Amino acid sequence: MTLVQGNTFSGRECENPYHHLREFEQVCSCMKIPGMTHETLRCKLFPFSLVELAKQWYTTHVRSMNGDWNTLRDHFCLNYFPLSLICTL
Repeated sequence: MTLVQGNTFSGRECENPYHHLREFEQVCSCMKIPGMTHETLRCKLFPFSLVELAKQWYTTHVRSMNGDWNTLRDHFCLNYFPLSLICTL
């Protein structure tokens, strides 16, 4: 838990959601809970890596993800790194 909370994401413009996810997934890959898939582990731990606006976003949108890590990851990235910003780059 401490490792996950050591790399938090707040949703500020200066933060990159892709970098946050890469670090988060690396930390999670080092953990294993018997009987739990890596996807489930990521879904359970992800909210602990969020603070401020990002935590509010998660609370509002988590139910629509149905516990699917890939969907959560994609929606998170699109929210904090929208296509309009990608086109601008």
